[in-house]
Amino acid sequence: MHVNKTSRRHGATGAVAVTAAAALVLSACGGGGDNGGDNGETAEGVDGGGTVSAYNCEPQFLVPANSTEVCGSWVLGSLFTGLTQTDFDTYEPTAGVAESWDTEDNVTWTFTLGEDWTFHDGEEITAQTFVETYNWAVDPDNAQQSANFFDNFLGYQEVVDGDAEELEGVRAVDEYTLEIELTEPFSPLPDMLTYTAFYPMPSVAFDDIDAFEEAPVGNGRYQMDGEWQHDEQIAVNRYEDWAGENPGLPERIEWRIYSEVDTAYLDVQAGNLDILDAAPPNRRTTVEADFGENYQDFDTSAFTYLGFPLYQEEFQDVDVRHALSMAIDRELIIDNIYDGAQTPAENIIPPDLIESNENTCEFCQFDPEAAADLYEEAGGPEELTVYFNSGAGHEDWVEAVSNQWREHLGIEDITFESLEFAQYLGLHDEQAISGPYRLGWTLSYPSAQYAMEPIYSTGASSNYADYSSDEFDQLIGEANAETDPDAAAELYTDAEAVLLEDMPVIPMWFTNYLTVHSDRIDGESLFMDQATFTRLEQVVVTEE
Repeated sequence: MHVNKTSRRHGATGAVAVTAAAALVLSACGGGGDNGGDNGETAEGVDGGGTVSAYNCEPQFLVPANSTEVCGSWVLGSLFTGLTQTDFDTYEPTAGVAESWDTEDNVTWTFTLGEDWTFHDGEEITAQTFVETYNWAVDPDNAQQSANFFDNFLGYQEVVDGDAEELEGVRAVDEYTLEIELTEPFSPLPDMLTYTAFYPMPSVAFDDIDAFEEAPVGNGRYQMDGEWQHDEQIAVNRYEDWAGENPGLPERIEWRIYSEVDTAYLDVQAGNLDILDAAPPNRRTTVEADFGENYQDFDTSAFTYLGFPLYQEEFQDVDVRHALSMAIDRELIIDNIYDGAQTPAENIIPPDLIESNENTCEFCQFDPEAAADLYEEAGGPEELTVYFNSGAGHEDWVEAVSNQWREHLGIEDITFESLEFAQYLGLHDEQAISGPYRLGWTLSYPSAQYAMEPIYSTGASSNYADYSSDEFDQLIGEANAETDPDAAAELYTDAEAVLLEDMPVIPMWFTNYLTVHSDRIDGESLFMDQATFTRLEQVVVTEE
């Protein structure tokens, strides 16, 4: 799901798979030799699986329907299993709690559940579990950030408006048969159900949601060991009664919570932490000297951008936004700070997602003279406050952008406002941002819809720019309803063209994640999925 970890991401409305799962492929490279394997074979792990520790930032929430960022969603993905899961070999939906599903019209879907699923406290999971969970998630009294993921479920709007207490379109046909009815045809529903917002919750959650959040009781591969130790650690142990086919390899995972990513880097180097999945860019030039073969480069479709608070008058003129974008030399920043590793963004949809996408961002081309003229003519602001989340390695490039604005646009008065990520998102929720802000977006499933609708559609939960376009909304709606993949792809690229012209955000780059690990970890077992989650359940621990 999902705003981005170093802001890493989430939050949205529906999802559509535009092409086959092959549309989004994440590759690992670097790291030199075999990273602990033998001719590419995974090394033998310790008896019982061992313990793996990994860097994380402090989650904003640990309730499935309320988690819209990666720090919490990464943890929840180990604690919970949804109706469907993602097959990471094919990026197709596969069985989760539901053994199978079918539909005749893409409107009414029938899911047949497995009969052996339980929560970690032993409570049985039935079709009624999902009915109760989904109704709780959309109840306005519960104010869940991902409630609008259900907006294409029949009866959603009636619940939101207070005209109904339950979703008409979610029904338990019998103990192990769940029926979901939508408001319109929507073929990628099984893909969407892999998302955090659709995880089932036990009855204990509804009794005291605040207590539940401190020690979530899920149905996933791992169960909580004690409570969430805020700003310190979240620890989970393998759930031996998990009903799925591929239980986690490590017997224990410890997410160590850091406020500074550089500290985590040094801890991995010293052997005090096993995995840092997003090392700071300033370490890229020294990583081989620091770690030898104990690192990996993952090319991803994670999108970094600078957004505009369009609720502030000085950013409502599109020429101001165009000028600020054209004054940025992205390639220079990438070369100097990232050693050339990032890909400059000329799209909003990740370029590999729709093969035929020929949209390019005209106003992402570096043209300082035209930018200066445009900025002056539009009466751009003479002072700026630039916002970013602290402790995640963004300081250098944000300062570089600001220096280019000073040089090319003559904006002398530029100040910085940085906060830890949970507090940073709170400022966005309150519309308390007064200048350009850094955020990122990653894909919870490979979908052009997910690359755009959650951030830019009117009223969407992650639309922190407060952007609204009738044309964009209409195109997204038509694409979401389209069952022909080629026709949907064309509509999505039309919607992207609107965004590239209106520029509610400045596209910066698609991110490369540098992952470092200790000697205890087999590097060949590391894998980063399309949501930029390192799949810790697949990690092989080679020594205790």
